[in-house]
Amino acid sequence: MASRKKADEEKLKKRRLARFRFKRLVHVVICNHFWIAEIEDRDIGNNVHRNVAVIDRRLTHKGTLTIIEKKILNSPPEERTLSQRRVLTVVLRKIECLQQLSEDQLVDLAGCATFQYFESGRVIIKEGHHPHAVYFLANGEIVVSRLQWDSIYQTYNDVPCGTRTRGQMFGEIALLHDCTRTATCTTATDCELLCLARADFERILQRTLLDHWRQVQRALERFDYFKYWTNDQVRECCILSHIVAFEPQQKLPVDVDERYTYFVLSGQCMILQCLTVTKVRGGYRLLPLPEPNEASPVKQTSNEDASGTSSPSMGSRIKVPQEAEVHPEHRFIDVGTFSCGSVFGLGEAMPHRTVVARNRVQCLVIPRGWLFEKNQNVGNTWQRIRIRLDTAIQRDRLFEVFVSDQQWQCFRKALVRDFVRLNPRLNPTQLADVPIMCRVEQQEL
Repeated sequence: MASRKKADEEKLKKRRLARFRFKRLVHVVICNHFWIAEIEDRDIGNNVHRNVAVIDRRLTHKGTLTIIEKKILNSPPEERTLSQRRVLTVVLRKIECLQQLSEDQLVDLAGCATFQYFESGRVIIKEGHHPHAVYFLANGEIVVSRLQWDSIYQTYNDVPCGTRTRGQMFGEIALLHDCTRTATCTTATDCELLCLARADFERILQRTLLDHWRQVQRALERFDYFKYWTNDQVRECCILSHIVAFEPQQKLPVDVDERYTYFVLSGQCMILQCLTVTKVRGGYRLLPLPEPNEASPVKQTSNEDASGTSSPSMGSRIKVPQEAEVHPEHRFIDVGTFSCGSVFGLGEAMPHRTVVARNRVQCLVIPRGWLFEKNQNVGNTWQRIRIRLDTAIQRDRLFEVFVSDQQWQCFRKALVRDFVRLNPRLNPTQLADVPIMCRVEQQEL
């Protein structure tokens, strides 16, 4: 009788365990339906080879992480093989905040990082809680908020103060400074995260991030713009910013990437303005900038600057010959220098203009969107600097200087030619032998 009762208890225990496992499996599937649904294909048919190709394409070509890579990240760290870690290393290298890590650090990270998925509206980090992990955002968007005291209603309100997007890290401040969470992070969309536990973070990333933090903080101290920032603003800036080096004659991506503002730490950058001109009888004529829907500026006959105003001193009513319209000339002029302490990339107009490093340049790069937020833009500081940069360089004035320089160049060449004709000497130097920067400075390019 006792043995039968014991057997019934064992059966009941197994049934409860099976029910628990089933519920647990359903819960996991519901929580991860967003990325598991990637294998769904409405075009699945009877062609087996085609079905396999379609599923393989979906497994390997959607988002930062594929399902195969998520499977590896969901497996226990001790069961991951070296080949699987190498696969994850390639993926981790694509995440922006991890691109500066060494190969050994990425391999260690691939051996202990885990994958987590959260739907919209989930709180990942709560302000005031003790930290236990750091997160890397593979896909999605996170809203960062802080509690602020409302003196009218005598209560604390959770006020958004920033965002984290794909490729960024969050949750490291409390771990670096050994304090409670300084902000609340909530998912704004469906998010895919990589999670790194505190012990692994301290072993792999803490020293590297502290070095980067101190480097950016020392760079901020060199500019008076940030003298009155709070500790929270400096801390936020250290997280979002980085230092970039450019080699001599390397073009800075100011005109193609509008996300960042550049603060020059060392070296010099020159501003090159391209003037599109055409030859007319007795000199040159400045061609207007093309409209956004136009393919070429040479079809217009009126001389207008970037703001659309015409300049009568440039001969705006002169009719340009047909052959001049077909063959415009592009002249590059060195119009200024950004030296140590300068700032640019604030959204200033860059029509036919670019910034090139004269020598080796180091810049502190800060996201422009965050810099223009109200707390970091007291008194519209950055807009005023941008207006000053826009008004400092005017195409009409540059064209007048260009015409004057061309007259001097013609006189100088004629003088040298007459002197050589009277005193002939063998000179094998060709124009191609002159460095390109010298030709830019001498108005020969």
